[in-house]
Amino acid sequence: MDHYSKSKLFTLIPIIILALTIICLVLATILEVPTGRGALYSIFAFAGVISIFISPLPCLVISVIGTVFAAKAKARGFLILGIAEILVYIVGAILAIIMFTAGQGV
Repeated sequence: MDHYSKSKLFTLIPIIILALTIICLVLATILEVPTGRGALYSIFAFAGVISIFISPLPCLVISVIGTVFAAKAKARGFLILGIAEILVYIVGAILAIIMFTAGQGV
């Protein structure tokens, strides 16, 4: 596998994870009212919240790896995408750490 393919793969994985998280939260929001907090609502809400809490750190690492491969392959589009992902996931990782440390006192 060449550097371009690796950079494409590693920069698109965090975007797919983010999209799945958003889809889970939107489905949980849609299913909350008509089902009266049924099993489907609970499953999608749980998956979305856990993904928000756990995914920033692994996605940050995957984005860094993808950005390094994009720099080696001189793939400018994926390099910019990787840098943007890193910035987003740094904020997400900080928020996850704050939720973990502050959530214990609540």
